[in-house]
Amino acid sequence: MTAVTIRAAAIKDISSIVRTRLAALTEEENYGFSAPEFTITYTSTKELRKAWNRGNRLKEGFEVFLAEDEGKMAGFIVFKTDLGCGYIENIVVAEEKQGKGIGRALVMYVEGLAKSKGCHFMRTDTTENVGGVPWKSFGFWIKMGYEDVGERLCTNHEFKEIPLSKSLKCASILLP
Repeated sequence: MTAVTIRAAAIKDISSIVRTRLAALTEEENYGFSAPEFTITYTSTKELRKAWNRGNRLKEGFEVFLAEDEGKMAGFIVFKTDLGCGYIENIVVAEEKQGKGIGRALVMYVEGLAKSKGCHFMRTDTTENVGGVPWKSFGFWIKMGYEDVGERLCTNHEFKEIPLSKSLKCASILLP
């Protein structure tokens, strides 16, 4: 892998963001772990354009950052800070780039931004299906130093939400 570049997304990147998301996850793979209303924003250029505000910001205050490898989009992350805490809403890495450090680079980038804005904690979440099996990102978050807070939050769907958190003060990354 060459050096990965991370930059703020722009409205001109919407098609690439949607293409990357659609290629990275199939609806069959996602079945039981999410609901269509949670994925529509990143699977439709029309919906993502409606959610876009200006610069790299979505209307809800989230910022979108891209990872590029060899000049091509390798992934993206959606993040915001609020009340001293950073929150990662979504991260997607192109299927052919998974396992090559792209996700790690994106997370470390936004963690650095959160620290620079005075945040002491990061939050994100993943899901578990009706059988109690966590989504494939669960292991990634644990390796990145995020902790399962021990709750399973019910949703209006068959899956449950798994909240994860990380202290940025003494943050450490667990290596494989």
